[in-house]
Amino acid sequence: MSRSVRTLAAAAVALLVLHVQPLHAIGPTVLMFYGDPLKKPVLVTGADAGVFADVLRPTTVTAKDTTGRSYISVALFWGSAADPAANGVPLAQLTPQMAWQHGRLYAATASQPALLVTTAFLKQAQAVPGQNEGGVFVSGGPLQPNALAVLQRLGIPTGPAR
Repeated sequence: MSRSVRTLAAAAVALLVLHVQPLHAIGPTVLMFYGDPLKKPVLVTGADAGVFADVLRPTTVTAKDTTGRSYISVALFWGSAADPAANGVPLAQLTPQMAWQHGRLYAATASQPALLVTTAFLKQAQAVPGQNEGGVFVSGGPLQPNALAVLQRLGIPTGPAR
């Protein structure tokens, strides 16, 4: 087999693999879940944070999907593991105000899935959305089973099993 045929065959296999395997965007380095009913913030890091890589996917969640539902606030940090907020502050001293992105975790109900919706990604700290600023959540959606498993293992309420 000539070199050009092998190169062409390798390129064809690579394209096939890329077509068959979904590409996943990189996700946040740290997710901080905080507020009622949590007694203290819960940090999701490392491989556990990797299961939340779809927080930049445009959302199909509407106001109707969240009306009347309580939520847990989420701060998302995109810096390196050594410097999640890219401001020199260690992991144990992070605050939500240092996050580049914010979100809300809505626990599942008897008829609705658990949702994680997030604000637009900014490569700088952004203000924590207020109680009535639901329209700023433009990304995210229903949580995948692996993300639910991480949250449940860490003691974060995700609602009843559906």
